[in-house]
Amino acid sequence: MLDQRGRLLVATLNRGLVLAILGCLLFAPAHGVGAVAAAEPVKDEFACGQEPGNRFYWVERAFCDLQMNGPDKAHGVIIWNHGIQGTTEQWRYPVPPTFRLLQSRGWDVIAIKRHHQGDAVANPLWRAVQRTLEEAKTQSKLGYHRIVAAGQSFGGYISLEAVDTSPDFFAVVAMAPGVRAHGASGRLDAAVTDRILQRAKPHRFVLVFPKDDAQFGNLVRGESANRILAQRMLPYLLLDETSDLTGHGGGAGGWFAFRYGLCLADFLSAPEPATGRFMCQPSGDPWPLVRELLLPASADRPAIATDPAGLPAGLGRFTGLWFALVEKSVILFAVVPEGQKLRALYRSSSFSRTESVFDAAVRDGRIHVTLPQKDRITVGPDADAGLIMWTSSDGSRVLKGKLLRAPE
Repeated sequence: MLDQRGRLLVATLNRGLVLAILGCLLFAPAHGVGAVAAAEPVKDEFACGQEPGNRFYWVERAFCDLQMNGPDKAHGVIIWNHGIQGTTEQWRYPVPPTFRLLQSRGWDVIAIKRHHQGDAVANPLWRAVQRTLEEAKTQSKLGYHRIVAAGQSFGGYISLEAVDTSPDFFAVVAMAPGVRAHGASGRLDAAVTDRILQRAKPHRFVLVFPKDDAQFGNLVRGESANRILAQRMLPYLLLDETSDLTGHGGGAGGWFAFRYGLCLADFLSAPEPATGRFMCQPSGDPWPLVRELLLPASADRPAIATDPAGLPAGLGRFTGLWFALVEKSVILFAVVPEGQKLRALYRSSSFSRTESVFDAAVRDGRIHVTLPQKDRITVGPDADAGLIMWTSSDGSRVLKGKLLRAPE
């Protein structure tokens, strides 16, 4: 008899074998069996950072540097769907950092990736919903008992449609969900969300409606959503236009993770939350969450400056770790001396890059760093703290924030 872990491994291997066989059947040459090349073995079906190739859909682990809990230990699995934006390769965008907090607190998070060219084909919404339903069934067969559909923008719309179609979902997390009839390019239909909320079948709802969402005509949806869900006598977490979230991506950044990430984790993981609206408590000290979101593991952490005498004149305060909340992003910064060379550790919740240590230069009493996409970071002293400034590659945008010394 196989234990649960053995059954999970066999199911995963069988799934990979089926995909490999289908790939051979779909893409084999039509002029003779002898011309069929041997299929390459599937190394890691859920690896991060895959290229689409000739696929419209594929699945990745959301955070490959975090250990998956597995169906025996996890609270459940979250299936993430990203947004859509014309020819933009949205599948390259990282899953929001809030879900990193959820995975470190007992949930497993996977992401359905969609090729942007596939979104241009007819009925992208229907096809994406079907793929989400298919993945939910797969995860259920692997042993996950609680399945959550989650997404941003078009991905939020996909998630709502999925839980409206199937009763097999434990919860839905819809961030600024789309309100365009028939998909991403249809006309605005403000009642789309309300109609789904009246019928959808999950046990718990999480809805994020930032104010000033110009993507959807600055619609105000929180009031009607609250009225509908209150009448259904279900537990729900509603972060509406009064929740200090702004812009279409208000739920996707580091500030949201800092302010509401733990509240979301508490709501989804609570054994039996009371029916009605779940309320979030004020957030506390930001450093523990910044550390959890951005600090590299000890084995991957560079040697950070500890001796003020070893730093350039006027910059001796920048020993140890520093952090900042800049608009929707959480920033981690440290000086990394390497002999006669000066480098800097810079990590932000707003992007995902494999490297996090960059060459630095000192000019005018400040530290200057140019990032791989040519955006620039400038760090200098400011009263008893520090000041960090981010400038876009073309100079059109400048963001500033106060750097605070980390307590460790």
